[in-house]
Amino acid sequence: MVDYKTPTVVALIPARAGSKRVPGKNIRPLKGHPLIAYTIAAATQSQVFSAVIVSTDSEEVAEIARYYNAEVPFLRPPEYSTDKSPDIEWIDYTLRRLSDMGRDFDCFSILRPTSPCRQPQTIQRAWQGFLAQADQVDSLRAVEKCQQHPGKMWVLKGSLMKPLLEQNTLATRPRYANELGNSQVNHNLQPP
Repeated sequence: MVDYKTPTVVALIPARAGSKRVPGKNIRPLKGHPLIAYTIAAATQSQVFSAVIVSTDSEEVAEIARYYNAEVPFLRPPEYSTDKSPDIEWIDYTLRRLSDMGRDFDCFSILRPTSPCRQPQTIQRAWQGFLAQADQVDSLRAVEKCQQHPGKMWVLKGSLMKPLLEQNTLATRPRYANELGNSQVNHNLQPP
């Protein structure tokens, strides 16, 4: 366990407006509320975060986020809001802007709006697990068990689909295979 004060942590919820595959996905209604509302609620109800901040390039998304009690202190610039923009760009921009406003945090957690079933208890467990190992690790990522064996998975190679594994590698079947999930990522801003 970390032997210093409990670190301050900010929830960062990325919600750019320009999704090409599902336009307006972050504010599409789901059971009477916009998709982003579920992530804001889970973050707030977890009571883990000093602040819940939505990073968006859209005034419409910002208005909805504020209605559901998230902060949107500024809009994200267009250059950090494309489908090719890596997360590190908007994260760095957001943390710098917050720091310029006198708001510094020890850690941040990325909570994507596209995981509406995430529960406050899941966030709490992840945060406690992170704190328990904070002197050894600088990040935590949610993962989940794959629903099928990798031998049944396919990948795109150009315009063709090919098996993930060659047929002769299927004899050594692993017991479990994990895939990365995007429901929560925690990072320590002050490495151990």
